[in-house]
Amino acid sequence: MEVSRKLIIVYYNNKNCLKKVASYGNLIYHSNKLRYAYIYVDEKNAKAIMDSIKKINGVTKVEFSLAEMSDFTFIL
Repeated sequence: MEVSRKLIIVYYNNKNCLKKVASYGNLIYHSNKLRYAYIYVDEKNAKAIMDSIKKINGVTKVEFSLAEMSDFTFIL
């Protein structure tokens, strides 16, 4: 079973929103100084998750990563 993943970059004002953001996928990295986070989500649900993350208080901007993950398909 292959799982395609999509990287979403989340910009935030308040780091307290990271708990809520982490509940949508795998939080890989976050920077307190520059106030952004990387989160991996399933590709089939990426648009819906992105819209949900935009509604969280403290999140200023959400965008997809420009790097393609075609080489990074995971087999379960």
